[in-house]
Amino acid sequence: METKRFKNWWFLAVNGLIFILFGCLLLFFTKDEITSMIHYFGIIMLAGGGILLLVGFNNIRKDKSTALIMVEAFAGIAVGLALVFFLQNTIPLFLMLIGIWSIIIGIIQLVVIVNIKRELANKNVLLINGLLTIAMGIALLFNPFEWAIIMGKIIGFFSALFGVILVYFSFVLRSVKNMETNSLS
Repeated sequence: METKRFKNWWFLAVNGLIFILFGCLLLFFTKDEITSMIHYFGIIMLAGGGILLLVGFNNIRKDKSTALIMVEAFAGIAVGLALVFFLQNTIPLFLMLIGIWSIIIGIIQLVVIVNIKRELANKNVLLINGLLTIAMGIALLFNPFEWAIIMGKIIGFFSALFGVILVYFSFVLRSVKNMETNSLS
């Protein structure tokens, strides 16, 4: 029964890769380049939302749970549309949405950590990552305008670091699934 809970480990891996890309974006690009990249990121969000929408419809046909996938699909499409067509007005909104997204991902990490039945050696690292992801989200949510360039670089560094840990976390969940599947055999 528990293996079903972790079958979408790849979802966290994809979110980790997005965090890594966002961190590299902040670390290595100027403001003008970041504006262009955010526009292209909007296109990627549209495509990702469309793919998730197709996955959601596929799950509906197979009588599987689709609520979370459909919510993320519509959110991805909405954010993508806003970034593609209303970029100048959406940069502050974009930062706030990343803050909300970080808070949600951090909460999901904490919930998953609490629900893991087995004792993991790296559970504290994953717990700290979840809490720091929430803290980064709160900082972005409540103070998107006053962040100076140096804070953007710091956020970029930590975003890339959180992304790496999130990808690692997803593979930990995958190994938990594989261990439980092998123990049932």
